[in-house]
Amino acid sequence: MRLRRTAAVAALSIALPLTACGSSEYSGPADGPAAGPSLSDATLEKLTVVGTVADLQVTEPAEDSLPEGAYRADKDECLPIVQLAFTDTPRPATARAVREFTGPGELNSTVGGMWVTAHQGDDARLALDDVRKALTECSGSFKVPGAPMTYRDLEPAQAPDLGDESVGFRFTTSLSSVSSPATYAVVRTGRILTTMVVITDTLPQPLLEAQLARLPG
Repeated sequence: MRLRRTAAVAALSIALPLTACGSSEYSGPADGPAAGPSLSDATLEKLTVVGTVADLQVTEPAEDSLPEGAYRADKDECLPIVQLAFTDTPRPATARAVREFTGPGELNSTVGGMWVTAHQGDDARLALDDVRKALTECSGSFKVPGAPMTYRDLEPAQAPDLGDESVGFRFTTSLSSVSSPATYAVVRTGRILTTMVVITDTLPQPLLEAQLARLPG
């Protein structure tokens, strides 16, 4: 199995051969119909921003970086953070739209990514609970067995005061002699999660606000 790591996290596109096993294994997004009304991928795509926002160029990536198949964390308590590091979510999504954004002028390179996901029932709220719990229990460095990166220096970050609730965190990704920071925000709007990551310490809040403004109440 091969998983593709989003460039926004490590500033690189890395193909990861992973071996999935163990108690903290996550089997990827759930298949099958959602219970009750839910947004489709097509509808969520229409609700997700594209174009120029606050000097950032937002585009749909050539391919979704969501891993296929199962993967795990070497520490069970770190799995929700690993899921977000792989552009996934701690709870299964019923629909998904993905964007990446680049800076202007000489900074015209990928500086971040964003994925908007719809969830069943209470899964969106529970996903944020999973992240908060991981931030209190996941310590030291952690890895995905079979993947080349090491994640370290995980800590909470200021969450934007947006949506129904939100959570923020940051960590450093190390690959060989290269290290890259990653700062995350996850914002819940009803049953929809908007997750943003940048390879700096500061999230582009105008872009996040523009995306949230497009979502149903």
